[in-house]
Amino acid sequence: MILTDDAFAQLVAEEVKNQLSPSQRETLLAVENWDRWKRALMALTTNLVVQIVEIEANAEADENRYSAMGRDGRKLAKEAQAAYATRKARIERFKFHVDKRLDQVAGMIETGQPIADAGETANFYRRAIIKHRELMAQFDMEDTAIDRALWGTLENKWEFDRVTSDAL
Repeated sequence: MILTDDAFAQLVAEEVKNQLSPSQRETLLAVENWDRWKRALMALTTNLVVQIVEIEANAEADENRYSAMGRDGRKLAKEAQAAYATRKARIERFKFHVDKRLDQVAGMIETGQPIADAGETANFYRRAIIKHRELMAQFDMEDTAIDRALWGTLENKWEFDRVTSDAL
């Protein structure tokens, strides 16, 4: 599937928000798109920095304009500053995630290995723990407190704190 630069940039932004379908994610993970993905993230970071600078400039301009209006102006300035602060915080939070993804994609390009989806990683570990339990039974091995604590994670139970040298 060939995407225009704008459509690809939108896809990248949606991926950062974790709002892609599996097929859309596959498009990004295709080796031929890695450099394009990195460039789109870099452009997005630049755009977000520009937005933050503009917010700061507009906030300062409004502060100056409203402060000249007296008491009513100070009230308006306070409301405007709150709105600017909220918008700036939202953009900075998104930029944090964009920068994090940019680091991951750069690492992916350097190593030649695609980044793992958190769900895929969790599923991998889940399968490994299940296989561990099956092998223990298959080879008739006696389980330990550590084994039981590991198996407990399959049921969202954290029992490692209960493991003592006496229980081994």
